[in-house]
Amino acid sequence: MRSLRRYTRRNVWWHKLMSRHLASADYRIERYGSVYGGWHVPVELIRADWIIYTFGLGEDASFDLALIDKHGCRVQAFDPTPKAIAYAATIQSPNFIFRPLGAWHCDASIKFHLPARPEYASYSALNIYGSDDYVQAEVRSIRSLAEELGHSRIDLLKLDIEGAEQLVIPNMLADGIKPTVFCVEYDQPYRPLSLMSWRCFRASLRLNGDLLRAGYQLVSKSGWNATYLYPPNLA
Repeated sequence: MRSLRRYTRRNVWWHKLMSRHLASADYRIERYGSVYGGWHVPVELIRADWIIYTFGLGEDASFDLALIDKHGCRVQAFDPTPKAIAYAATIQSPNFIFRPLGAWHCDASIKFHLPARPEYASYSALNIYGSDDYVQAEVRSIRSLAEELGHSRIDLLKLDIEGAEQLVIPNMLADGIKPTVFCVEYDQPYRPLSLMSWRCFRASLRLNGDLLRAGYQLVSKSGWNATYLYPPNLA
């Protein structure tokens, strides 16, 4: 019961603090994808020629496929974990390009710890769920991937990477990478009384502040998911 109260209180704090930063977008915000895997995006901005990176496929490509179906985009999807690799092989869209790589602050081979429950697909490089078991997988920085793929810009970037956003976002900003649309989940552990939970909560507030100071506007929040726009790119 104490754990549930702490978790509820933290959620209340999060929404109150984030609501202070919500800005009114000049574009219609619509949710693309399933209840589990969907994201809110400014639909009037997105064009077929956009360069789109989505990290953290898991077993739900509904967001990626919605972008493809509604706008004719090509989506570069990344996830180095076994369940995601198997799931990606079932998707038959020619505009869905999958690579078994993860996002990180450098190029490396690192441990991805297994999900808290066998039926889940969310592996965590930061081990925010406290698992002893892991798989080894390849990761890249956003800049390294963009250079490898020959992209001089990224128009939409989604991070759902189970805590690794704590390292990826500062590195992305330091490298001067500012997608027009940036979607991120500030992942939280399932144990709200743990030290890891408190660290992740504080990190989410710090990262939000970093993005705002970098010129982003927060235009949507749903649960621990947030969507930002970078105004200088909106001309």
